[in-house]
Amino acid sequence: MEDKIILTTGANRGIGFAIVQSLANAAPHNTYVLACRSPSAGAQAVTQLREAGIRSNLDTVELDITADASIAAAVEQIRSKYRRLDILINNAAIARIVKADDADFRAAYNEIFDANVTSVALTTTSFLSLLRHSDDPRVINVSSARASLGKSTRGNLPPTISLPYCVSKTALNMLTVEMAKAESGVLFQVVSPGHCRTAFNGFRGEKEPLDGARVVVEVVVGERTAFGSGFWEIEEGVMREVAW
Repeated sequence: MEDKIILTTGANRGIGFAIVQSLANAAPHNTYVLACRSPSAGAQAVTQLREAGIRSNLDTVELDITADASIAAAVEQIRSKYRRLDILINNAAIARIVKADDADFRAAYNEIFDANVTSVALTTTSFLSLLRHSDDPRVINVSSARASLGKSTRGNLPPTISLPYCVSKTALNMLTVEMAKAESGVLFQVVSPGHCRTAFNGFRGEKEPLDGARVVVEVVVGERTAFGSGFWEIEEGVMREVAW
C-alpha cells in the first residue's frame, strides 16, 4: 500500500494536534503535514510529537486559511515537495461569543463564517489540483454535533454559547455535501469529534482530544467504501452516522 500524504490544518494544538498524533500511531507509514499559522508553532508541535514517541515522517507548512496568499503558497510548497495530496483534513476553526451589548454582532458572525466556511471552501478548492493526483483522494471536514439540525430539533443538545459557531458548522456540512457533488472523484466526509477539552472551549469539554480524534482515525484508516460521504461520530465507543 502506497504511503499517504495527509495534511491537517490547525495541527499545532487541540483537536488538530490530537488528530495527527492518533493517525501517526494508527498508521505510522504515512507522511503527516502539520499546517500551522506560524512556522515556530509547527516546529514546536513536531517536537512534542517526537517526545510522545511518534516516528512517522512529519512535515510542516505555514498556512493561515484566512489569507489567500498563504493558501496559495502552501499549495505550491506541497506540490513542489510531494506532487500530490491524498487526504486534506480541514480542522482549523474559530469560535467567539457576541458581546452582551451586540456591539460586535456583525463582526463576530463575519469573522466566524470567514474562517469556518469561506476559508475551508477556498482551502479545499485550492488543494483539489493536488488531490486529483491521488489514487484515493479524500477531504475530511471537522464539524460539530451542534451542526446537526436533527439533534437540535429533537432537543438532544442544550442551548449553545456561540450561536454563530453552530450556524457556521451547519453551513460547513452543506458545503461538504455540495462540493462532493461537484468533485465526484474525491471522497468528502464530515466528522464530529465531540465536546473535547481544549483551549478552544477553555478546557471544559467532556472528552480528551485523543478520544475525539478517534473518529478521524476510523475514516482515514478504513477502506474507501467503509464509510460513505456522511456525517460521522463515535459515541459510547460505537462509530455511527449523525443525522444531518
